[in-house]
Amino acid sequence: MFQVVKNSPKPLGDQLVEEVTALIECGRLTEGFRLPSVRELARRSGVSVYTASAAFDRLHARGLIESRRGSGYFVARQRRYLETASIELGPPPSADPVLGFTRSSLGAPHVAVPAGCGFLPASWFADAILPSMFSKFGRAAAAAMPAPIQGDPQLLDLLVEKLHVAGIPAAPRNVVVTFGASQAFDLIARSVLAPGDTVLVDDPGYFVLPSQLRAHRVHIVPVPRLADGSALDVLEEVVRLHRPKIFFTQTLLHNPTGTTASAANCHGVLKIADKYNFLIVEDHVYSDLGPPHLMSLAQIDELRRVIYVGSFSKVLSPGIRIGFAAAPDGLIRQLIEAKILTALTGSALDEFIVREVLASGKYRKYIGRLRDRLTKARSFTIRMLRTAGLTAENPADGGLFLWAQLPTSVEAVALAQEARGAGILLAPGSMFSLSGGANDRLRFNAAYGTDPSLVQFLSERCKGRA
Repeated sequence: MFQVVKNSPKPLGDQLVEEVTALIECGRLTEGFRLPSVRELARRSGVSVYTASAAFDRLHARGLIESRRGSGYFVARQRRYLETASIELGPPPSADPVLGFTRSSLGAPHVAVPAGCGFLPASWFADAILPSMFSKFGRAAAAAMPAPIQGDPQLLDLLVEKLHVAGIPAAPRNVVVTFGASQAFDLIARSVLAPGDTVLVDDPGYFVLPSQLRAHRVHIVPVPRLADGSALDVLEEVVRLHRPKIFFTQTLLHNPTGTTASAANCHGVLKIADKYNFLIVEDHVYSDLGPPHLMSLAQIDELRRVIYVGSFSKVLSPGIRIGFAAAPDGLIRQLIEAKILTALTGSALDEFIVREVLASGKYRKYIGRLRDRLTKARSFTIRMLRTAGLTAENPADGGLFLWAQLPTSVEAVALAQEARGAGILLAPGSMFSLSGGANDRLRFNAAYGTDPSLVQFLSERCKGRA
């Protein structure tokens, strides 16, 4: 009892924890059984006192043993729980396709090839954080206090520098750090909108946004998205008819089409916004994956009626939930108050990580490597899709997404459902369209186009069926 294998690749502490756990679960160590002292356990198993003590701490944390002051450690009463029903661990229900797809894209175990997701592969982030930073992170975690409500002051300064490089005039007072871009959108909705207000969105566009906005009981109107940006004639007609409060749009590396709005189109959108007096939220979460110096609404408008939303989750790691909103002076206070009421503050540790990455001076080169890798993957994926019988638009500005047209005899939703059974996540175009269009389209993540199982699946079901 309590033996470990010294030459095993498994750590000695792990072996001790597993052995005691097994003895308790099989009933050899019963409730109330007195365990050896830390020193006695270390002697019997041939490990250090530190290792034995750490093993007891882990067993105590799991509720398997308990400590009695002055008496030592004892086997605790074991609470039995019903085994989780397998349906809870299976594919998400299809009643809400947005929630089901989002759950799958965020790493559901049954998805082997997330070809339709909105994140880069985890392996691509390997050099995002320099090894020399890890010791700093450890010290920061040990001393972590709640982050300042508006955001870490040094991070705010770095974000302002980043905005200046993009040609957007801002001061720290114009920026609030958020828990990813999703929280930024929610804070904006809480600050600006009232039930019954009209909100415009891209069609096709970011598929989660309408579901977020519906929670605020607003009237959502789609605006067609063309290759060079919003359909200006439709936009003005819709604005004249509905008098919207705000327009959520994505000008750069658009999700799902991958297109970028032209400078002329950006000027046209702002002209309409000035004429009819509504705000614009410019979603720039993918901007670092595109070439520098592209035109943006916020650059032209200089944050008078445009709210600029950015994020680092797409380029550093989906697990680093740091976004930000840059807004006109009069709106920032409202965003901060909404943040207090919904989340109180942000993650000091996540903000510290992003701050250190930006301050290191290595971020620009890291992003350059990421873009180069994505460019190569896009080229391969475009060729793969063409070979499999699909036609992928190829925006010159690059980015993460490819908007592919299926053969006329293939229906996107049915294909996506079949793909799920093969462990492949596909994103049907209709999911991105409020008007019910794009039934013949799929959104592809270019980074996953090299997977052999995806190539085989698409070739078998699409090739030669045009």
